[in-house]
Amino acid sequence: MNQTELSMYFYAYMPSAILVIGAIVVLFGNAFANSFSRSTSLSLCMIFIASAFLFCLSVGHRMNTSFVSLVAELIILTASFFFVFLTFSRLRFVEFQTAEFYPLYLFSVSGFLLMSNANNLIFVLLGLEIGSLPLATIIAFNRRSHGIEASIKYFVASALASIFFIFGILLFYLYVGSFGIADAMSYYKEVSRYEDISRHLIVLGGVIFILAGLGFKVSLVPWHSWMPDIYEASNPVLAGYISIVPKIAGFVVFLEIFGVIFDVETLQDGFVEKLLWTLLLITITLPNIAALLQKDIKRMLAFSSISHSGFALACVYLGSFESLALYWILFLITNLGAFALLWVYRPNNIAVSAYSGSDYHLERFYGFSKICPIGALIMAFFMLSLAGIPPFSIFWGKIFVVSSALQKGEIALAFVMMFNSAIAVCYYLKPIVAMFFRAKHANEDPNFYQNNATSSIKFIIATCALLSFCAVFVVSFALDFLMLGE
Repeated sequence: MNQTELSMYFYAYMPSAILVIGAIVVLFGNAFANSFSRSTSLSLCMIFIASAFLFCLSVGHRMNTSFVSLVAELIILTASFFFVFLTFSRLRFVEFQTAEFYPLYLFSVSGFLLMSNANNLIFVLLGLEIGSLPLATIIAFNRRSHGIEASIKYFVASALASIFFIFGILLFYLYVGSFGIADAMSYYKEVSRYEDISRHLIVLGGVIFILAGLGFKVSLVPWHSWMPDIYEASNPVLAGYISIVPKIAGFVVFLEIFGVIFDVETLQDGFVEKLLWTLLLITITLPNIAALLQKDIKRMLAFSSISHSGFALACVYLGSFESLALYWILFLITNLGAFALLWVYRPNNIAVSAYSGSDYHLERFYGFSKICPIGALIMAFFMLSLAGIPPFSIFWGKIFVVSSALQKGEIALAFVMMFNSAIAVCYYLKPIVAMFFRAKHANEDPNFYQNNATSSIKFIIATCALLSFCAVFVVSFALDFLMLGE
């Protein structure tokens, strides 16, 4: 390796290295401290995440990484910064009073950063493992039975994703002799016509196994079954983190791998193209139907996030990175605010036992507007935004995705997306009806809703609500930034 290549790798992967160094610093700091300090660990985490963010904006890093990877890194670091900041709540919970949480969190973020910036299938696998394994441990820190169960499910899903991905890498290397993403997919592009692919089943098998591995990570149907249980068992901070960070890393890898195929007009009738088209239609539709049947708000949000993953996959299929980045930025704003609000209004033990052990049962929000009218109004804003109601944020993301589909002549895909947006309105209105139009239970404990808010968390919620309501300005700013990379 010459000096130029060494310098390129240094600048490209330094943000991940900063977070790894930060994790080691936090780990040893807690090991040698007289007592654990949540404030110190949290401050160090935020400092190292902010340092990685600033390095991503440096000239050296921008010159040695693709614009797609740069945008994904900025989204990952922004989401990671604000979600870990939510741990600084008024009440202290066992998962965030555990010294190991903070270094494991930094290790997880570094893995997904590496994954989003990798141009090599081995690096993608390495990032997948570094990002997923710490997260499986973090989920179990709440020390509740369903937390342990969710941790095991996440670990098993991650292991299956890695197995499928490794097998796909092996098949590609067997046929191509290279681990480079561009080399592998350029070769597949040459042999993927219907009349040729039957003589190259090894390459086709490699693509399908890689698709399955990434499908687990971004929770595409039929590899989605682990997601609702993870949401329900995790606290809102981790559930929100899982809904954003691993998925944007996975979709960037999707774009790097499958974007090569969709760039060529003559290959639109290939087997993998048809398979991916079918998968995204199922992923958009089936979780929407499942969300209609949910009684727990976090499970409802889990199934809706799977449907949102289908919209993101549609951006990959249409070859529109601008639509993907814009959609995920708007999704980040809305999800951050929604999960922060759920985190502020955690149930007490009486509430949990009253509703079959469910932390966020829909009935728990009956008459919520009478107790906290501002909180109920803001939650309604976020629900309407996730439903895609104008002028809130996700509406603009869906408009751009549907427009891209119409421009590419995908009339059926555009119709399915609009039809499912109408279905989504039905279940997103359920929490609003519960808060504003249902009577509060007569025997409800006066301290039913815990006050877990701090001034900083209230500021984050208010900012997300304002950005969600004034999303047209966010869209304008984001598009100006995305156009710079063209």
